[in-house]
Amino acid sequence: MNLFQAVKEKINARAVAKHYGVKVKSNGMACCLFHNDKHPSLKVDEYYHCFACGASGDAIDFVARMFGLSQYDAAQKLNQDFSLGIEIHPYKKKSKPKKKKIAKTEQERATFVKQKIQLWVVEATEILINYLKWIEFWKEFYKPQTTEEEWYPLFSEALEKELLINRYLDTLQFGNGDEILELFEFNREEVKHYGERIEEYQRGVLAEIREYCERRNDDSGRYSA
Repeated sequence: MNLFQAVKEKINARAVAKHYGVKVKSNGMACCLFHNDKHPSLKVDEYYHCFACGASGDAIDFVARMFGLSQYDAAQKLNQDFSLGIEIHPYKKKSKPKKKKIAKTEQERATFVKQKIQLWVVEATEILINYLKWIEFWKEFYKPQTTEEEWYPLFSEALEKELLINRYLDTLQFGNGDEILELFEFNREEVKHYGERIEEYQRGVLAEIREYCERRNDDSGRYSA
């Protein structure tokens, strides 16, 4: 488990906002820090979303925006300020054999693994970009219309996954060899799941949207997963 995932499991945006002095009402509303907000337009719960400026994300992103930090530094700050006790050990590349010459079979195996990872990077990037496009659609189409409306599951999923997917894409596109290898070894099944998730959604997207619109006509404004 990486630092971002560990922090997200232990703390949410509302706890973070309160800890750093944001006055959050009992209904989860607060004045937004990210624009000149005179009336509470920021909904803070597991994630945060501003109905005025559109700022949204998780606890880590909230701190990053609030203090002008990188995502990693924000996660580290939360780990320290909340005494979460998360110990993240840097990924260590397996040591190379001491022999000066590597056997031909080992060279062939290393080449095969490298090619396999390269192919996976292309596939994973396509999956994550596709998922990110749907996330952007979900954020806009399913966004709540009032501050009291319960968030639709796909809107919540968009807020939950957007930053994580962007982090994975940054690693795939700009990460060094060790970072890409770590993502391949520990997160390729997760990436595969996102591909399956989108295939499943796309098969029933029209029915999903139709159901959502019908439920929109319900004055209750409540949605359950």
